[in-house]
Amino acid sequence: MIEKATDTDVLIIGAGLAGLTAAKVLKSAGKSIRILEGSEAVGGRVKTDQVDGFLLDRGFQVLLTAYPETKRFLNYKTLELCRFDPGALILNRNGTTSIGDPIRQPGSLVSTLLSSAGTIPDKLRMLSLKLRLARKSIDDIFSEKEFTTIAYLKNFGFSERIIGQFFKPFMTGIFLENQLSTSSRMFEFVFKMFSEGDAAIPARGMGMIPLQLAQGLSANEIVFNERVTLIEGNQVKTSSGSTYRATYILIATDQVHLPAPYQTAATSYHSVTNIYFTADKKPFTKSLIALNAVPGSIVNNIAVVNQISSNYSESGDALISLSLIGDHSKQNPENLQASVLNELKFWYPDAVNWKHLKTYHIAYALPDDDHVTNNPKTMRLNDPCFVCGDYLMNGSINAAMKSGRLAAEAIIKTLS
Repeated sequence: MIEKATDTDVLIIGAGLAGLTAAKVLKSAGKSIRILEGSEAVGGRVKTDQVDGFLLDRGFQVLLTAYPETKRFLNYKTLELCRFDPGALILNRNGTTSIGDPIRQPGSLVSTLLSSAGTIPDKLRMLSLKLRLARKSIDDIFSEKEFTTIAYLKNFGFSERIIGQFFKPFMTGIFLENQLSTSSRMFEFVFKMFSEGDAAIPARGMGMIPLQLAQGLSANEIVFNERVTLIEGNQVKTSSGSTYRATYILIATDQVHLPAPYQTAATSYHSVTNIYFTADKKPFTKSLIALNAVPGSIVNNIAVVNQISSNYSESGDALISLSLIGDHSKQNPENLQASVLNELKFWYPDAVNWKHLKTYHIAYALPDDDHVTNNPKTMRLNDPCFVCGDYLMNGSINAAMKSGRLAAEAIIKTLS
């Protein structure tokens, strides 16, 4: 067994957004840190691969620029954020229609009013909801009584038409569950963030977010391909046979990869399959996410990623991202691709000529958000061991980073 240095203040397990944020806060306070990361790179669930001249995010994700924690820790200018237009392109049995945000984008007023996705009262209620949430603080949102999102929408007076045509496919793509059982608190928070900021991606991929957080880490402050298998007091043991010691240990993994003895029983979470195709021609050129509003469909949403950032495609060929809710990993890959393209050719006849690039089956994509909070109930497991992660609060980039910050601040307080 190899004994590692014992003069570290905090040993962080996991180099996802929570762990990297914690490391940043701890280092700023002058504390010594070391991160043990089980994979080959930083990022956790936020990574970008380079494949055949394309940038592929592992799962379609966006950064909501109104997030308080990302505004606090990230340099948006350096990330060269590329923004989606507010609203969505809606695919239904009659063709396509679109809904925008006339307040932020006046040019979308006519198309939004004429959209078949909802009634005029629906669109006025959407404006009312936007204004209501603008007056409501995030703390107020998370202190409200919880309902399911579907109950919230019905109670607000939205018609079945706009729930089915817009809210259900839109929120399904965010929550990664199609019953809209997710907490109404999460709905209000996300809708407020979309209303007050932009949905964006860094010009060179979502993976630039963890890379920016990791800037300033020295080579001896992060160890890759070092999977922690056991925590005993203030020391950890890894699969390589090494033992690391520190004054405090911060577990920053997701909830299904907690090391012994802190593993939990079967946890509830959401899966997604992300399929990338390329094509000579973009299926649409609006800077919008396309939502599949046909009940029972395989594909939930479509994004032409290089329409948002040209850097995602070196050749200029269209890079098309499709999100399928749930775990499709056991399906025959060729059959799954054929089913997807057969479904989409109704709106995009050329889909039959799209070329498959890569498929990601992401078993653990988001925690279950049926009950959410804006502050973790538990950050300290015992005297030397702390924990952070979005699953302690709500499934979002904001929560991952906030949990890391709060855990780091709690550790700093104990070290003072």
